[in-house]
Amino acid sequence: MSIFLTSLISGAEVAAQAARQAQQTSQVTQTTNLIQTDVAYLREEVERLSLLNQALWELLRERLKLTDADLEQRAQEVDLRDGIPDGKMRKHPLRCPKCGRVSNSRHRRCLYCGLEFQGDIFG
Repeated sequence: MSIFLTSLISGAEVAAQAARQAQQTSQVTQTTNLIQTDVAYLREEVERLSLLNQALWELLRERLKLTDADLEQRAQEVDLRDGIPDGKMRKHPLRCPKCGRVSNSRHRRCLYCGLEFQGDIFG
């Protein structure tokens, strides 16, 4: 093979590699932009939900004469429903003994038939 053909093949390989790298860079940029958009949306959603929670708490406190201690106690009770005091609500599927349908464990009763769960529903 002549030097000319060898350099043409090498040049084509370099160009193909550069095109692949440009495509990968473009994909990474698109992914990064999507992630940034998702994070911005989630921040706005958290701020909106925080505002609504604060408004709800103030309404409940005023109208039902509850205290911040009442809220804190209930938050701790809800936190402990999954058996882990971590400040989070974990979701566990739960099969209703009456209708057999699966409900979210955050609820004290079956969403489908209304059966109130007895005892530790997270075990």
